[in-house]
Amino acid sequence: MTTARPLLLAACVLAASAPAAAAQQYPLLDSTLTNRISAEISGDAAYDHIRILSAYHRPQGSDTLFVAASYVQRMARAFGLDSVHLIMQESKRATWNPGTSDLWIVDDHGAPLERVASSIDNRIELADRSRPADVTAELVDVGAGSDAELDAANVAGKIVLVRGSPGDLGRVMAAAVQRRGAAGVIWYPDPYTPSRGFFSFGDQPTMVPWLTLSTQPIDGKLPTFAFVISLRGGVALHNRAAASKAPLRLHAIVKSELGSTVHSKPWMPMVEGVIRGTSPDAAQDVVLTGHMQEEQHSANDDASGCASMLEIARALTKLIDEGFLPRPRRTIRFWFTTENDSERRYFADHPEILKRLWVDINQDMVGADQSVDVMRTQNVNRVPFARFHFLNDVMESVIDYMVAANSSNITQYRNGYGLYPKPHLSHNGSMDRYNAQPVWYQGDSDHEGFVDAPAGIPAVGFGNEPDRFIHSNLDDLQFIDRTQLGRNAVSAALIAYTIASADSSDFAALAAETVGRGEARIGRSVGVAMQLLAAWPDKTAAYYAAADQVRYAIEREHRAIASLGGISSSKAAAVAQMQGTLDEREKSALHELELAYQREAHTTHAPPARKLSATEMELAKMRPAIVGGPREFLFHRDDVEPDSGVNEYLSSQLLATIDGHRTGLDLYHIAAAEIREAGTQYYGEITPENVLHLLESAQRSKLFRIDPVR
Repeated sequence: MTTARPLLLAACVLAASAPAAAAQQYPLLDSTLTNRISAEISGDAAYDHIRILSAYHRPQGSDTLFVAASYVQRMARAFGLDSVHLIMQESKRATWNPGTSDLWIVDDHGAPLERVASSIDNRIELADRSRPADVTAELVDVGAGSDAELDAANVAGKIVLVRGSPGDLGRVMAAAVQRRGAAGVIWYPDPYTPSRGFFSFGDQPTMVPWLTLSTQPIDGKLPTFAFVISLRGGVALHNRAAASKAPLRLHAIVKSELGSTVHSKPWMPMVEGVIRGTSPDAAQDVVLTGHMQEEQHSANDDASGCASMLEIARALTKLIDEGFLPRPRRTIRFWFTTENDSERRYFADHPEILKRLWVDINQDMVGADQSVDVMRTQNVNRVPFARFHFLNDVMESVIDYMVAANSSNITQYRNGYGLYPKPHLSHNGSMDRYNAQPVWYQGDSDHEGFVDAPAGIPAVGFGNEPDRFIHSNLDDLQFIDRTQLGRNAVSAALIAYTIASADSSDFAALAAETVGRGEARIGRSVGVAMQLLAAWPDKTAAYYAAADQVRYAIEREHRAIASLGGISSSKAAAVAQMQGTLDEREKSALHELELAYQREAHTTHAPPARKLSATEMELAKMRPAIVGGPREFLFHRDDVEPDSGVNEYLSSQLLATIDGHRTGLDLYHIAAAEIREAGTQYYGEITPENVLHLLESAQRSKLFRIDPVR
């Protein structure tokens, strides 16, 4: 007996009540409105904002970041956003102004012979938080900067030349300068440093990474300064020093400052503006985010996200003001942030805002020229399990539409289409296809502050991967494609406008999309579950893992369907009916698993009781709950220390899954299901011991408590 058909039938009925979807048509919005948004948004216009923002070195709290934030504020006002203001937020990080810097080879009289590095060439050739200096000293090459090499070189009073990975700079500053008295450091990359998807020094010899020094003293000695040069520059300096009969003399001038002329205390900017909805009492604001702070250049990360948001703001306000686009029901907020930190600070300072925010759409790296280097893909993070929401299905529907509209195949030619069925191309951009895809959740950008505890707001995030130019001088305008920038802006705008405008008349189409995609997700999880029964020698263990997989999938779809209820209270009965049908689908899938178990185990009996390890039994007795609020999390979230071998995104989402009802064992089963679905290459592996360690650390942080299961 199977009960899968009712859910599929519900999807078909819902779809039939919505407008028929034409070829390459976005099904969740009127085609005329979709076309108007796509036609109005210009990747060329967005690119012009990147020109401005990427000129500034924009470390957190710097005067130049304030200049960039002031530009964003001015343009947001010019484009008609309401209530635009620049918020000066208190920061936990020391602020630093880069000033100017020069490093020269000089003769015995101090006259300049050859420039080695300079802020006039590139601001990031000086490591962030370098201290002021005016030093003339001998250069000493210390190789990789091991203790033995430093001792042999007698580095006191000298400027050391060292090669290594980016993480080695801090070690060498401590060992050479703070412990042995060197004057400063010149760092260049070791060509054998693995890229791991970013920093490709071996085949990018002109790459200069953006590096930062610690501000902490060691034995009373503060860090000084560090110049950062490319592999090509480092090898040239190494060879010149080796060939010289006398030690090279260098003159280092650094005019930087810890602190800011803008604010007396450590600070960070956040710019906010809104498109007001017609129903402000809905308390379901849609947020668009992108971050302003980064290094000089940083054209893709994330000048592109801010540029895209400004262009979305311009296009939507223009269409609304001219009467070509209905004002959305819900307010759309535009948050131009200091990455990761602005949201957490804002939630701590204004915890009441959490009751107003419905979803977030984050744009972090949305302008990549996908034809260069290793051909970057535009990835869009799915909503994680703990926050699952129909936002995810709107995002996937938009991405499917935009990819199909900007891709090519021979059958389309035979149907009379040109290169692409519904192309979105910029005048000065490429004609490349749109290489975009939804991916499993990952953090490290502004959406993370929304989905993590205690905020708990569903979010999706755009990002380019692999990006081997990130945080370097190569993340510059020459690798930005106006066409891809425009397509991503259209995609984000369609997601935001669809969610912000949804009302009872849109329920059928949105429910059809959510149920249909949900059925596919369930089917995929059932397939994973069946594969466990086929592959694992221990059929009993396989059965219970398979059952966990199905329950995980069903619970996720319950969340998606429940979120549909937020569209209109008049649809409560329809939501309840779909939830009931989903319960029947779970029973059917579990029955299928039991039959598969009996086939694989060559038995007619039900599986025996599940065997738990000692750690699993301990987890089963634990019921964790969140007790900290946004302010407590702001200051103590880093006190939670997961096992070093556990994927940090998985750990953060395990903590986000804590709800005061699930046991520690439930959390382990959810994490294992997430790993099986996404793959160990994505989330790694996890053990009950890893989860126990995480929960014990969470309790020590006092942000969580662990109640006994009674």
